[in-house]
Amino acid sequence: MTAETDLKVGSAAANDHVTRPEIAFISGPINSGPNEVYFHTHYAPRIQQAIEKGHEFVIGPIPSGIDADALDYLLAYPVDPGRITIFVTPAEEATFGPRFRALSVNLQVVESQMTQERDAAMTQASIYDILRVRTTEEARAFYGGMARPGYVTNTERNWRRRRGIAEDLLIGAEEINCSMGYPASEVSLSPAAKKWGLGQLKQALKRHR
Repeated sequence: MTAETDLKVGSAAANDHVTRPEIAFISGPINSGPNEVYFHTHYAPRIQQAIEKGHEFVIGPIPSGIDADALDYLLAYPVDPGRITIFVTPAEEATFGPRFRALSVNLQVVESQMTQERDAAMTQASIYDILRVRTTEEARAFYGGMARPGYVTNTERNWRRRRGIAEDLLIGAEEINCSMGYPASEVSLSPAAKKWGLGQLKQALKRHR
């Protein structure tokens, strides 16, 4: 007589043979330049690779820059909206929620009104990042006098959060981008990074690549 086993969704036994998709957190600057050149240069190729591998995506709700570019790219590909989740604060849900629901993407409302808490929730809900940080030279060329050298952007915070690196440790954009697989002719460590320890930094840079 053959034994029968009832497996409930979510049970350990039921999930033994379930292959969960990788989930990418896409983040970047709120201005991607004329004709979205920054997005198409640095993001589109990596997003396409993730699409072809069947990965899912989490994105913020900003209606400009990389958030908007990524959502437009995914839906135009086309990617099933069910593979896309937009994270919003309650205030953002009130403003942007109807538009996202009309697109049939998943909408995740976090409890906090703080955008950094929203971003932290996206890190927790994902497996890896698709991101790039503008270098000091790129920021100066793009923003001119409005560039803020040394300012830690939300994109950089996302990278640091994934690796458990504090904001007071100075790490250059070149180092961050190199850890994400972007080519760099030369990656020089900041004095603070050298003091922290080359070996520890290398381990942190490799983490969750």
